[in-house]
Amino acid sequence: MEYNKDKIVIFDWGGIVESHKKGENNYFETIVRIIKSLNSNFNNKGEILKLWGKCLYDENGVSISTLNNVNDFNNWYSRLKNTFKLKCDLETFNKVYQKEFEKVYYYKDVVELEHNTKKRCKIGILSDLMFLDKERLNKQVTLNKYDYVWLSFEIGEVKPNDKVYEIVEKDCKIEPKNILFIDDKKENIISAKSRGWNTCNCFGYEIEKIKSAIDYFLN
Repeated sequence: MEYNKDKIVIFDWGGIVESHKKGENNYFETIVRIIKSLNSNFNNKGEILKLWGKCLYDENGVSISTLNNVNDFNNWYSRLKNTFKLKCDLETFNKVYQKEFEKVYYYKDVVELEHNTKKRCKIGILSDLMFLDKERLNKQVTLNKYDYVWLSFEIGEVKPNDKVYEIVEKDCKIEPKNILFIDDKKENIISAKSRGWNTCNCFGYEIEKIKSAIDYFLN
């Protein structure tokens, strides 16, 4: 199998590796479980997810996924604490958060496919996530197996902002036509495609679609 040093396949994480699929122990179910365990007065799934979504951005529209400063993160937790009327501190919240997310379902066959793709070309991960999530991400995919890792809280930008894709191109020094980006969100795919990237809009449970996209890209 010939290795192509001039091409890269870049994978998203949430929805591609970690499940967002209804009926599985997915990201959304885990968020609901966390809030319910910390405040039993909140028992409506739709309400919890709606409020959680609002808490992911501050009053200036800054995403929690770009924060790596402890003080800024404490400010975010204060907002979350007030919204859900939580009694615990950030340390306790983090323990519950990590414990519950240990149970989340992720696609081991997709991880294996990603690692095997490294035999054929360069690979990377491009994901929006809180710094609370990095340890879990590493456990699932083993980050040092990737040629490049772009995490929103480390680069200070979130998809689908053009700046994210500019950073990727600058770092890997690979032409847009030689990049394949696999992501579950259409808006992220649209931005990548506008820059000339190859794209695949799918979910991790659609592994045959992912395989086909990679094979087409590399052949």
